[in-house]
Amino acid sequence: MPESWEWCRLDDIGTFIRGSGIKRSETKPSGIPCVRYGEIYTTYNFKMVAAVSFVESSLAANSKDVHTGDLLMTLTGETKEEIGKTVAFMGNEQTVIGGDLAAFSHYHQDPMYLSYFMNSPYAIQQKMFLGTGDLIVHISCERLSSILVPLPPFAEQRRIVAAIESAFAVIDEIEQAKTDLKTAVERSKQKILSLAITGKLVPQDPADEPASVLLERIRAEREQLVKAGKIKRGKGEKAAPISVDNSYYENLPAGWAVCRLDEVLDYEQPTQYIVESTAYSDEYETPVLIAGKSFIIGYTNEQAGICSDLPVIIFDDFTTDSRYVDFAFKVKSSAMKILRSGYVDIKYLYYFMQTVECNHTTHKRYWISDFSQKPLALPPIAEQGRIVVAIESAFEMLDEVVENLN
Repeated sequence: MPESWEWCRLDDIGTFIRGSGIKRSETKPSGIPCVRYGEIYTTYNFKMVAAVSFVESSLAANSKDVHTGDLLMTLTGETKEEIGKTVAFMGNEQTVIGGDLAAFSHYHQDPMYLSYFMNSPYAIQQKMFLGTGDLIVHISCERLSSILVPLPPFAEQRRIVAAIESAFAVIDEIEQAKTDLKTAVERSKQKILSLAITGKLVPQDPADEPASVLLERIRAEREQLVKAGKIKRGKGEKAAPISVDNSYYENLPAGWAVCRLDEVLDYEQPTQYIVESTAYSDEYETPVLIAGKSFIIGYTNEQAGICSDLPVIIFDDFTTDSRYVDFAFKVKSSAMKILRSGYVDIKYLYYFMQTVECNHTTHKRYWISDFSQKPLALPPIAEQGRIVVAIESAFEMLDEVVENLN
């Protein structure tokens, strides 16, 4: 430690007062500003200027005031790592504190230096040692007062604070730039998909069999399967062939066609694949899936009822989220459809589905009633493959950009 610094304990440089209980039900939209201990964890960082909660003046009169430059410290927490979290109060308004909070008034020190120190790894290690309890952790003002502080001269405290805040500002700029870049990557992916489904991502090959010929073959084959009782006629198949009345698809390249999704996708109910036990373990082999962001929610050792006729698209019947799956799996619930296509490139269909807009605010199942009826821009089968390759090549490069940010 530099020669001009001194070791001291908190009670060498200030005094503690403990707040008095302010219940959440006692807070008001306006009145005297107050701070409750939970807000130190959820609302404030290293310092605060204005409180977000208020109490009536009659309650404030019986509570403890804090003053500009005081440190607010939590006396109760859920873990020892977070106990004693500290915030410097830098406001000027009368403000009172609730129970399980302590206010530390110091003698002519830089409050932000003390706040940064009290949230440093060195101080946290001391607070963890001093905290008591497991499920609910407590620390007393007396124990907090024993914390060792490396104390530089006041002018140097100011320089340290300025350096910390300058570094934090740079970090914030970097994090914002990362966020902006991630947003740009997601927008780029949506643009790539938009180009893909309108025939603008890859060049057309006049030698490709037109999608209209493929579609006629699909319809004839499905009609034979319906007559043979092997599949049921879909809701959309009972209607007349779709007409291109959506301006978004009016200028498709030659060789493309438009049909409904249910003309090229068959669905299966997931009942036989639902997992019986939720006692998941990473040591088990078979993933349990949902169609949302979590995707794989665990692994099961169940051997029966595994979906292995692949690849498929799993479709959440309520949120309309979907996932492409090419590995054996089980599912969590019946709130999905398992989609297959024996006619076209199912991965192309998956990427197309990511562009489909569907208002799913009503709590109902959407595949049969709505989503399956959406118009599909269908390229020739050979072009579908080229589109998938181009999408995944572009996505891989964009994902590398995001990965390099971490």
